[in-house]
Amino acid sequence: MGTIGVDAYSHVIIETAELAAARKFYGDVLGVDCRPDAGWSGAGEAWVLPSGQFVVAVETASPRAFAETAAHVAYRAAPAAIDAIVARAGKAGVAVHRYAEDRPDEVKDNCYLADPDGNRIQLVAGDGPASGIGGIDHAAALCSDIEWEDDYWVEGLGVRAVHRVGWATQDFIRARAWGEGEEDMAPGTRRWDQRYRDIPGGKPGQGRKVARPNPQLFLDLGGDGRGPVLAYFLSQSHVQEPPPEAVQGTPRLALTVGDGAIDEIAAALSRSGARVEGPVVHGRGSALARSVYLRDRCGVFIEFCSRS
Repeated sequence: MGTIGVDAYSHVIIETAELAAARKFYGDVLGVDCRPDAGWSGAGEAWVLPSGQFVVAVETASPRAFAETAAHVAYRAAPAAIDAIVARAGKAGVAVHRYAEDRPDEVKDNCYLADPDGNRIQLVAGDGPASGIGGIDHAAALCSDIEWEDDYWVEGLGVRAVHRVGWATQDFIRARAWGEGEEDMAPGTRRWDQRYRDIPGGKPGQGRKVARPNPQLFLDLGGDGRGPVLAYFLSQSHVQEPPPEAVQGTPRLALTVGDGAIDEIAAALSRSGARVEGPVVHGRGSALARSVYLRDRCGVFIEFCSRS
């Protein structure tokens, strides 16, 4: 495919203000077995999913959850399990939203909710147990410049873009429909642009609001058309980034690659100008063998890791 070939998501690291509350939500509502995994040696508490992937909860006083944005993690679940999760969410007083989608592959996967810290969750129809989530399908992060991410991943690292929003006329037509109340879209997918030029019938200097698509970039990290997919959404407000010298941190998205590819990936990332730490060798008995940590151009924490 290019320089990087990813097998799947290994784990996602989310932040929570209270581990007990996070355990209760992910256990009672999403059906996750929230017993801490004994093989996890990193920060936080790891809960293993039926797929073998991990959800890792890190307790922090001020979680970076980006609740009002398009940042989210999408989990696969059997259709019957999605129905059961929605029912349990309703009983727990958790709002469930059904939004229209931009990416064609997600048109039917429009079920969203949030955990107690505001970490947004999407449920995607797939495999898994009858009553809970089965694994991690894809994830979406925020960026301060969508063209930086496009250049970094597509031009610099050879990753294939499978869908873009905000580049085509049809995207602007759909945004107008959203602005007129005809489509209910997820937060972060649309925005209002303020125009300050005079308009007929208006006061001098009075512009108008115009509905616009918020730029989005969907990347196929596997290179075979089946994912895993990493999505970027343009941030609509300033988000405080971690210190420039920080390479490893949370929230974080972790991707599984073959152990033989770790050194090659570390070298390719270094050539691209990324801040890279590793390869880091994990201790014996750890769920992970080696990892490379980095921040992309807009400060998003990414990890490439091998399981053996």
